Amino acid sequence: MYRRDYLVREIEKMRAVLQKIFGLRVDKEEEAQELISNELNRYFEISKAQFLHMSLEEFRLFIQSKNVTLVDFLGSLLYASVNLKKPLSEMDKVTLHKTLIAWDVWEAKTKTLDLERRERKEEIASLLEKNEIN
Repeated sequence: MYRRDYLVREIEKMRAVLQKIFGLRVDKEEEAQELISNELNRYFEISKAQFLHMSLEEFRLFIQSKNVTLVDFLGSLLYASVNLKKPLSEMDKVTLHKTLIAWDVWEAKTKTLDLERRERKEEIASLLEKNEIN
């Protein structure tokens, strides 16, 4: 019972962080990025620089050992870290690829198909495809 309550509280904290990031991203991009860096360090014990330099295969191996809640949070955190309304940098593209990997791993671990997330994944894949051609 205590473990369940603890997990519920942690999930609520994660949701609050994501909401804050989306709110900050509009006017305070630097503050949003700092919050993302702090969350990466807090939950995954990895710096943003380490994360960004991790190959896609290293990233896939890194998240395989994480529980589904953390994998879900990481995918959402990565998604929140990229402003899709601005031109994508190379780091944004890598981050979006890692977002897709995290969401795929979450789906595989939970054996769940989230239709809302599926739409986001298709949007990201289309955006990446369009930006690879340019």
